Amino acid sequence: MSWSDLPAELVAGIADRITEHVDLARFRSVCPSWRSASAEHAARRRAPLLLLPSQSYSRADRRLWSPADDSIKETPMPAACGRSFLFASPRGWTLGVANDLSATLLQPFTGASESLPALPPFFHGEYEKILRDMVWDRSPGAVMISPGKGVFFCKLPGDGGSWSAAGSSQTAAVSSITYDDGTFYLLDGRARRVTAVDAATFAVTAVVEPPDLVSPRHAWCTPESTLVVSSGELLLIVRTHLLFQVAPYGSGGLFKVFRADSRGLAAGWSEVAGGGIGNRALFVDHLRGFCVEAGGLNGVRRNCVYVASSHEMVNDDYGLDVYGRYTVSVLDLDDLTTQDLSYGNLLKCMCGRFWQWPSWIMPSPH
Repeated sequence: MSWSDLPAELVAGIADRITEHVDLARFRSVCPSWRSASAEHAARRRAPLLLLPSQSYSRADRRLWSPADDSIKETPMPAACGRSFLFASPRGWTLGVANDLSATLLQPFTGASESLPALPPFFHGEYEKILRDMVWDRSPGAVMISPGKGVFFCKLPGDGGSWSAAGSSQTAAVSSITYDDGTFYLLDGRARRVTAVDAATFAVTAVVEPPDLVSPRHAWCTPESTLVVSSGELLLIVRTHLLFQVAPYGSGGLFKVFRADSRGLAAGWSEVAGGGIGNRALFVDHLRGFCVEAGGLNGVRRNCVYVASSHEMVNDDYGLDVYGRYTVSVLDLDDLTTQDLSYGNLLKCMCGRFWQWPSWIMPSPH
């Protein structure tokens, strides 16, 4: 038996103990298979997982699905009383909201948690759709949320505090919130307008107007917009909704990538030639989009877009049996072909009658 035959998690644990007593450089030189297994384990931890908040009135399951190997694991989040909502983020944190609007920040991989003030009463809305569709992100010192119009913030630690309105207009549409390097970026997806808000003062610092774009001629090709903030740049992804019943990219569909420098937003957007993202992969859910490096070890395909969603379904055998189904689609930007990953273990996962959105999460904070 060699090191590569052992589970990667076990190898990583043994490695931690070895480094306490042995010259690590010398050990690696004589045990190259250990180095390979350890690198594979570290790479897998850099691949996003999909949080599946399956929910029923009697129990609440929290599962994580891996697009790399179609595996599903239970995640150690606290059990919820009644219906609850979970919203993941690429930094490893999850926002949990209970049916009484109490809110908590959870870190499922470390066990850390932090209480927040209860959300304002109007977040309940009709049939709790506002809660299902709300968006959020956090900075080191605050959490920002939106019910779809306007934004609210709470400074951390959240105990004893309250939610306050941020920005100049509480009627502006907000479809995603993304934090990066001292700034919250708010996207109005329909108008494709981005507003930058200072994470310390919560004042608007810049507004990036939408790029020039000719919309597709078909109504079913109405583009969706995703904002990605990565390494000092903003990427605006404008794409046709992924449809497998109709071949969208061969029938008047659209995929465009626009770039803006986060240090010079006044210059606006410039279109990326070829519309590719290189050796990266883009992960999109209803909350936001973010990029990861694509490598052979982490199972992520380069220059591809992974889109997670869910939809309501009716069981024809019983008529009134309504449930939610999770889906993941992959768009290859090299040839604009699509692939459906909604099979195997993901196909077996369903949410309750009131379905929720899945969301991508990184296995460790970064």
